[in-house]
Amino acid sequence: MPKQLFLKIFFGFWFVTVAQMAAILVLPKMLDSSLKVDPKLNAYHQKVAKTLQKSTNLEKTIKRLQHKMRPPHYLKKRIIKKRGRLDSIFVVNENNIGLKGERIPKDIYLALIQLEENPKQRYFHYKRWGVYGPYKFDHDGQTYSLFVRDFEHKHRSQILNFLKGNPWIVLAIVMIISAVICGLLAWHLSRPIRSLDRSAKRLAQGDLTARADKLALRYHDEIGQLAKSFNEMADSVQSMVNGQQRLLGDISHEIRTPLTRLQLANAIHRRQFGDNEELTRIEQETETIDKMLNQLLALSRSTLAGEHPFEQTDFSFFMEDIIDNARFEAHQAQVELVNDIAADITISVQWDSLASAIENIIRNAIRYAKQRVNLSAYQEGDNLIINIIDDGCGVDDDHLGNLFTPFYRVSTSRDRKTGGTGLGLAIAHEAVKRHQGNIVASNNKQGGLTVTISLPLTSHTRGSSN
Repeated sequence: MPKQLFLKIFFGFWFVTVAQMAAILVLPKMLDSSLKVDPKLNAYHQKVAKTLQKSTNLEKTIKRLQHKMRPPHYLKKRIIKKRGRLDSIFVVNENNIGLKGERIPKDIYLALIQLEENPKQRYFHYKRWGVYGPYKFDHDGQTYSLFVRDFEHKHRSQILNFLKGNPWIVLAIVMIISAVICGLLAWHLSRPIRSLDRSAKRLAQGDLTARADKLALRYHDEIGQLAKSFNEMADSVQSMVNGQQRLLGDISHEIRTPLTRLQLANAIHRRQFGDNEELTRIEQETETIDKMLNQLLALSRSTLAGEHPFEQTDFSFFMEDIIDNARFEAHQAQVELVNDIAADITISVQWDSLASAIENIIRNAIRYAKQRVNLSAYQEGDNLIINIIDDGCGVDDDHLGNLFTPFYRVSTSRDRKTGGTGLGLAIAHEAVKRHQGNIVASNNKQGGLTVTISLPLTSHTRGSSN
């Protein structure tokens, strides 16, 4: 595959560089040429000067030529009626005085001043018209200078003359054009990369359906190939994760059969030979394995679940059984459970999965709390916020990001001694994600852990409380 991205970058910056060099080299020549006189026009003006030189009566010849070279009728109305303004030609002597001592018009006077600065200049541009000259000629032993007004082509070099007098504007125009070209190139290249970045972040956050969108795929260069490779990678990751979850569920299901046989054999042995410490230990371990298998199956079903029906319910009603069960467990653990659930909040839920998620988190908080667990729920904007707070030892900050990973256990106060398998929070995370919500854990300043669940409320289920 040709390296089209390389070619885009190369030719883009190459074009900008060439354009800048061309502007540097060509513009000065264009600006200088704007003050040059057309050879044919210059020859005509020289012919007029020779006519004046050969004339026997200079004044009459000037009047005749002025009549002959008068401006077109449609231009007369545009010319302000001031002395000498309609004359197409004007003659001054060596002392820069008019032929009869008449006052020199402003445009001719300005041309004479500019000639002192640049004697080679032969065209002078003004707002209303241009002036050609001077064309030297001799008459009766005196030297005169002829100036010819150009009423009809006054705008032909107005822009170029303006740019010549303002070089900083030329520089600004060149910089603006190059900036626009570079900006368009950067936008063209960065837009699909930003799209890929968004898709990668979604995949990193656990959304296995995240794929590169059509914006990135329609590029026929390295970026488009990267988008296709990203989609292939995401397909492989999703396939492997789904296969892992299916395998986990299958293994858990298969282990249940020999585990049931082990429990049955243990019960038969107890009836035949009586109870003893070893049988009790076997029973405890089989119960632990059975509990872990149930959680593994729940996690597998949670991860692989398709579309489950959602139902709308009042959240305080939804929490009634959960709170009753939590109070019983808290009483057994000698922990106080305080709840503050806002009323009149209607939410659409998958009942069993969300109830199991909240129960797992509350049970986890009761297990590690010292004296108290606070449960609160309230509406904030378009979201339902649920906080479960315990006053236990908390978790090291390094472990917070992994609490919702399956089988992850913290090696300090929250370890296997508490009977945890590292699956409860993972199951809760999957359930919250299926509700398009978010779950995070953070340490309290006073000690203990806070688990916050944020669930979106759709526009037709928003509650009236805050």
